[in-house]
Amino acid sequence: MIPRAVALCCCVAWLAGAAVDAQDAVQWLAALQWISAELRDSGNDGARSQQLARELRLLAREIETAGLEIPPPPATTDSASLQAYAAQLRASLEAYERTRPGGAFRLGRIEVQVTAEAPQLSAAATVDENVYRLRNAFTLAEALLPVAGINLDRIGQRNEMGAFVRGFDVRQTPVYVDGIPVYVPYDGYLDLERFLTAGVSQIEIAKGFTSPLYGPNAIGGAINLVSKEPAEPWYGEVGFGYGSGEQVHSYVNGGLRRSRFWAQGSFSWLSSDSFPLSGDFRGTPAQPPGRRLNAYRTDSVVRARFAWTPSQNEQYSFTYANQNAEKGQPPYAGTDPAVRIRYWQWPQWDKQSYYLIASRNFGARTYLRARLFRDQFQNTVKSFDDARYATQLRPSSFTSVYDDATNGAIAELGSGWASRQTLKAAFYVKDDRHHQFNVGQPAQSFRDLSLSLGAEDTIRLFERTRLVLGLSTDRIQNRRADDLRGGAVLPFPRAHLAAWNFQAGLWQGVSDSGRLRLTFARKTRLPTLKDRYSYRLGTSIPNPFLRQEQASNWEAGYSQLLGKRSLVEAALFASWLNGALDRFYVEPNVYQLRNLGRTRHLGAELSVRSSPISRLEVTANYTYLSRRNLTDPGWPPLGAPRHRVYAMGSARLTPRVTLFADWYFESGRLNRNDAGRLWFGDEISVAGAGGVVSLGRGLEVQIGAGNLFDRNYSLLEGYPEPGRHGYINLRYRF
Repeated sequence: MIPRAVALCCCVAWLAGAAVDAQDAVQWLAALQWISAELRDSGNDGARSQQLARELRLLAREIETAGLEIPPPPATTDSASLQAYAAQLRASLEAYERTRPGGAFRLGRIEVQVTAEAPQLSAAATVDENVYRLRNAFTLAEALLPVAGINLDRIGQRNEMGAFVRGFDVRQTPVYVDGIPVYVPYDGYLDLERFLTAGVSQIEIAKGFTSPLYGPNAIGGAINLVSKEPAEPWYGEVGFGYGSGEQVHSYVNGGLRRSRFWAQGSFSWLSSDSFPLSGDFRGTPAQPPGRRLNAYRTDSVVRARFAWTPSQNEQYSFTYANQNAEKGQPPYAGTDPAVRIRYWQWPQWDKQSYYLIASRNFGARTYLRARLFRDQFQNTVKSFDDARYATQLRPSSFTSVYDDATNGAIAELGSGWASRQTLKAAFYVKDDRHHQFNVGQPAQSFRDLSLSLGAEDTIRLFERTRLVLGLSTDRIQNRRADDLRGGAVLPFPRAHLAAWNFQAGLWQGVSDSGRLRLTFARKTRLPTLKDRYSYRLGTSIPNPFLRQEQASNWEAGYSQLLGKRSLVEAALFASWLNGALDRFYVEPNVYQLRNLGRTRHLGAELSVRSSPISRLEVTANYTYLSRRNLTDPGWPPLGAPRHRVYAMGSARLTPRVTLFADWYFESGRLNRNDAGRLWFGDEISVAGAGGVVSLGRGLEVQIGAGNLFDRNYSLLEGYPEPGRHGYINLRYRF
């Protein structure tokens, strides 16, 4: 049963509406371009002009709902008047973009609008910088919290934060930066707390229906971080903050734009010694009350981008990014005596990325884009004997070193070759190399070559009807896999895998303010190197001949504008996952991963966004998710709760003072602790609040607190999350 507080929140959210996330001005500008072109071609066709007038009014209402001040649409359907109004809207949007400290990097998008008469319909949600700045969210994990359908997940043994997207984990929902895949090639995981948001303009989240242009393995969706791009001749911003647990953060962003080139640079830093536990935490032998032990972290990110724009039709950009991190592994703080406490530290979690993106338009309807990238990942973990973190004498202690490198390329061609159609195709190649060893043992090397070829077609069937079709094929070729047996390095058997993906989506305008979508996506995930070749510290037998996981994702969604300031969105979704990797025990405590599982995900999302009065913005969403293991009901899917609610409100009391509050709730989640025992967690209810005061001349101060009521909660048994904590930030923009 949903608790009364949750039901009450949903009712209030339905009546009051929700906080408006800043919308994607690029999509609106492209839609205006299409409408303007249609108006020019409509001539004296009165019926066509009336249809376009409705499209323009709908677009204007969407823009107004986002809180932008725009002129009212004309009452006439005269083509010249409509074109003039479209030009006014474009000027307003361009002015809005110029007021932002750094816009979104255009070439970093995947589901991007093309200059063509049939605009692409994106199924991706977006989180804008203004939202996660207001919430004091400095990591990718924190920034994703307001999105419906997403649940954070703690991987306790590795002190990593993951996420479920409609029940699919981070291996099935890969992460990209500016369209470049950045997930760890060996196991497909990525620690979302290692990615800082200071240099990110926008985060795109595709759920279920994911463009084939992303490449392979986006079986449950995709997360794309879009970096900043300067929108003004020059700009800069500096920030500094301090929080509980000796947390210190700072960042610098700056950029300049000239007629034929632009440059963008950023530096961000986040460090802490620990974090405070809730006052309700009772303490265990390995963890006393107060501050969390061995929970230190230090993260820094440097990013530099240079772009050359010799004409309006072409752009070439080069980006260098360097991430350096170190962290501790807080010890198990639960009460299960079967759990062996680990004393781990990561002195190195470093990633370097280089990528070149080139784009060229051929006329108004065709473009060619190419991405070349290299990603390097170095990771070292040390296991110590005890809580002194000084000696490594026991058999369980070790120093493990990972050294990964990825080289790849993505070529994309798009064309509005027909007046009602936009066709895109992409070729993707990725060469992953993994090198690992424990100090004192021989090294092992692995190599996979991933290939993908995909196409997507967007068709305007009727005035209010759009059809999107997608087809892709993925392939993995294993080039090397070393087995370590008896101290000798021997080759594993090698196998190649191939899979096909298909999807179709229909978007229908139901009225001037309502849109319906129906989508289906048949997606696959090819197993990682770790899935196929890891012994998992002696608990698993490798299986080089694993096959792909295959999901069928269905969705029915509807969005409706209510008046001029509220937007309601609802979605029903269902997924069937076949060939899911599951443990097959060959003897007690020893298993082999096999394609045995079949699971079902059923769910619903309801989101409301509104600005009921000019200085108040509120947002709320509710997610229901039911997952079932159809193969073995006694081994239920883990990690994602059945009910989830997020609500946030912000009020601009004066031109210089803004207050905000948010609340997050989820029902208990089922998980397995480090000893393999099933654990059902308590409900989670966490609130935060804060305020921003502008001191003038680009200077502002922010003060706030998280977990206001000091709730004691965990995402995984034995790993409590922070209790009440405060922060103060200072920002200067120039």
